[in-house]
Amino acid sequence: MTDVLSPLPSQNPGIPTHGNLPKTWNTLPFPSPQGAHSPQPLRPLPAWPGESAFTAPAFPTSGPPPLSVLPSPTASPAPISPLPVKQTTENKPVTPFIAEKTVVSNEPDFTDDDLREAFGPIVEDAVRKAVYAKENGIDTYLEPMLRATIRRALAEYSPASRPFHAPGAFDRFMWHLQALFTSRTYEDILFEKTHRFQVEEVFLVDAASLALVSFASCDPARHASVKRISSTVQRIALQLRDEAGKIRTAFDLPDQRNAISYEGKFVTLVAVVRGQPNDLVIADLEFSLRRIEDRFREQFQKEGSSLLHPLQPFLEDCLLIQAPASAA
Repeated sequence: MTDVLSPLPSQNPGIPTHGNLPKTWNTLPFPSPQGAHSPQPLRPLPAWPGESAFTAPAFPTSGPPPLSVLPSPTASPAPISPLPVKQTTENKPVTPFIAEKTVVSNEPDFTDDDLREAFGPIVEDAVRKAVYAKENGIDTYLEPMLRATIRRALAEYSPASRPFHAPGAFDRFMWHLQALFTSRTYEDILFEKTHRFQVEEVFLVDAASLALVSFASCDPARHASVKRISSTVQRIALQLRDEAGKIRTAFDLPDQRNAISYEGKFVTLVAVVRGQPNDLVIADLEFSLRRIEDRFREQFQKEGSSLLHPLQPFLEDCLLIQAPASAA
């Protein structure tokens, strides 16, 4: 057996050893590095005041006394009206709602006479300025236009009025030789040299199927027979549309002829022109087609309408489109 362990060393020499501890402590221990000294007795704490120690302060007599109960209103309160009771309308008949009838007048706000009266002074003033203007008035263009139209009509249809003189002897000799070696007539050579044009035949075909509707020709034999012009119509119909399916405005034909076409809403007009056509030919053909479609619109809308002979007089007007006569 080992010896009994000695008590742990203590850094404070004033603290007793483990075996000599006091039984009770009267005062709190206070270690002092200078050594132990006699403990001081604790001062007793003051006694806690009881209920008798508190005295309510006297309320000042100058102020109003404290309220013990809530004050009651002196005036009588206003009576509260009871909630309205919903009355049942089961036994009462319901009157239907009748809307007020609005009176609609059939009279318009203004009539054509009022509009004519309002626009009359404006149109009259505009026409007066256009006709009687000093510069660029309508008379400035109207009279020259009429003179040009009359001159062209006389030159086209009068054999005596010709704008060309007779060609010289040398020119006639050279053109006769050219006609001899080319197997053509002298009139054809002269027609080509002077750049003349003439509409020889006119065909009116359907816009969708390109079937023949009517025709006119300068040749009396072809003008009177449909069989003689059927081959020409078929050849023209094959060349009338391009690869995209659109109507061609112009294409060449054999024997130095040209075909000019103008597409309308119901039909297409094709003219066979001898020589070199110009813008005047196209404008006249366009006018003829518009006049035909405006006049025969109802017949075009009906399927199976026979328009071969009724349309020929209108197409004959196209045969009069030609250049002034040359000096043959």
